[in-house]
Amino acid sequence: MRLRRTQEAGSPFFYLAPGLSTVLCLVFFLLIGGTLLLQPGIAIKVPESPFLLVPHHDPRVVSITGSPLPAIYFDNQEVSLEGLKKILQSSEVKSSLIIKADQQAPYDLLVQVMTVGVNCGFTVILATNDLSAE
Repeated sequence: MRLRRTQEAGSPFFYLAPGLSTVLCLVFFLLIGGTLLLQPGIAIKVPESPFLLVPHHDPRVVSITGSPLPAIYFDNQEVSLEGLKKILQSSEVKSSLIIKADQQAPYDLLVQVMTVGVNCGFTVILATNDLSAE
């Protein structure tokens, strides 16, 4: 009688569970760690427009929420209009300023933020949804 010294390899399903676990962990990590939103936590529904713009390098993003309590957000923090002006004036790089304003945002607040951006030397761009994407 001949005794076997090593155990034979198991079925292919024996290697499927760790491989599947690794792939699922990678997928969840990419979904959670990915930057799918520019500013997470601020719900903004921008108006629709047929105009498309070229991508901008290193833009600064300002979000304006709508009624009943309109607010200005910059770098995921709520700021006042004067605070935004100080931040933009102290910025060394004067690139583009993208304003994501909710459809319900007050127009006068939007104009004030645009004026602050232009006065601080930024190119002001309003973010919109593309009509052809629907």
